[in-house]
Amino acid sequence: MVKWQQWRKTIGLDALEYPVPVHANSLWYALGGISLTCFGVAFLTGMILTQFYNPTPQVAHASVRYMSASPGLSFIRALHHWSANLGFIVLIAHMLRVMVTGAFRPPRTAIYIVGVVMFVIAFQMYFTGTVLKWDQEGYEAMIHFVAVNKLLRPLGVVFQEDFTLSTSMLARLYALHVGVFPALFLCLVFLHVLFVKHFGIAPKRFQSKEDYRASLSSGETFLNHLNKLMKYGALVLAILFLLSLFWIFYPIESAIGIVGILVGSIVFLGGLILVPILGHLIEDENRLYKVINGLVGTKTAIFRLTGMFGKYDLGAFQIESDDFTQVLNIPSDISPGTYRLTVEGGGKSAKVVINVN
Repeated sequence: MVKWQQWRKTIGLDALEYPVPVHANSLWYALGGISLTCFGVAFLTGMILTQFYNPTPQVAHASVRYMSASPGLSFIRALHHWSANLGFIVLIAHMLRVMVTGAFRPPRTAIYIVGVVMFVIAFQMYFTGTVLKWDQEGYEAMIHFVAVNKLLRPLGVVFQEDFTLSTSMLARLYALHVGVFPALFLCLVFLHVLFVKHFGIAPKRFQSKEDYRASLSSGETFLNHLNKLMKYGALVLAILFLLSLFWIFYPIESAIGIVGILVGSIVFLGGLILVPILGHLIEDENRLYKVINGLVGTKTAIFRLTGMFGKYDLGAFQIESDDFTQVLNIPSDISPGTYRLTVEGGGKSAKVVINVN
């Protein structure tokens, strides 16, 4: 045991013994680690496939067919395909969890922004991988890519076929797929994890600051969380091995058209960026200012905020005049939406519908 403790200190595992909340070990909060496991498998299998893939347009598809015809390589290629697909799906689920639980709010907005950039790069790796097959689907995907960049005019000139005559578009996309995008993704993963360690794993939905601090004091550490992630990762690996016995393609580009690809991408990315901006509207000073008038004959008023996602008691206040103004502190974990601010006291009540953006 003493020897193991010495090794833990030598290799730096002691640095991972910082506290994390209890809910961090749930599947809902492990989606980020699961997606990273999938991308790790995709990277490792991709390194093997680079030794057999030829990015020359005339023979690219033949090299893919060679891999598909070789029993061992066929399995590696299938594992690469499914790990990328599953990783991308889990990444989407991870981002949905972040939105639902409000983990994008300050002080964790930087974590969210880095995550959005990682999502964009993951999509680019997914797209360029589709092109590299150089079959009908891959060729059409590249044609759509070039057409979208033509719509961008000067911003898309780098990704036009006539940008350079020395290298084919396929070879350039191959360089992005195996070099540029993975390097950027790994750097962002490091930054993302560093931010998570600095700011801490976000509290649960509607969890008070007191409960969150109590959860951090429960004895759970990031090393325990990592152990749980390894178990989830083992399960994911088993699923990937089973899925690699099958092969499915997802051609969706033709269904929405070139303009649809561009507009949909801009709207989707813009929506992701707007999430923390909208959330910031309720985090600035963390206060709600509202004037409640006409509580005649009321000595003490109880303030409640009620909405679809919960009910919040804001406290009881003395009414000093007919024209009463009170600064209300709203909970830090409140979700955006429409709420009814109810003031009750002295047999009277007043209700004001407000929007928390």
